[in-house]
Amino acid sequence: MTEVQDQIEGSILDERDPAAERSRAKRIIEALLFASTHPVPLNKLRTIVSQEQPLRGSELREILDEMREEFDNQERAYQLEEIAEGFTLRTRREYGSYVEELLGAPKAERLSPAATEVLAIIAYRQPITRPQIEALRGVDSSGVLHSLLERELVEAVGKLEAPGRPTLYGVSKNFLEHFGLRSVEDLPPFPEEKPDE
Repeated sequence: MTEVQDQIEGSILDERDPAAERSRAKRIIEALLFASTHPVPLNKLRTIVSQEQPLRGSELREILDEMREEFDNQERAYQLEEIAEGFTLRTRREYGSYVEELLGAPKAERLSPAATEVLAIIAYRQPITRPQIEALRGVDSSGVLHSLLERELVEAVGKLEAPGRPTLYGVSKNFLEHFGLRSVEDLPPFPEEKPDE
């Protein structure tokens, strides 16, 4: 009996339509991204989709690239973006005001000039300690740093191997998501300092 079952299963596997399987994988990925409020890491997508059908190494990236192109060609109101070390669906800029009106989205809190300065120092010099930040700024930065930690734009990433073992800070995934960056490598180049600065 098992021989017959093996033959039936084998013939079913032989009859699988690769195009239909790829299309199903796209629908699964789209459903996952649609349901998630945060970017979904590539490994998480691979794990979930592979429960339905195994994917080869680069196949998932190819599928995501095809989806991005399809959404663009079909002029959908959303787009597929790779940010914060994951993938997400985001409303296209030209439709953002309508979504804000629907959701009654509050105005985003602006960063103060001091918070922007500290955030930039951390982003470009991470990992960095509070005393190192203060040495660059020339003023106490504990309050600003605390505010950035509360807003989850920066996070503790370790301890410096030095007396007192000061905390090292770096930007968080929320920072990457907030600014629409895949990783810190996507930051614009740091402006060159002039000799007198």
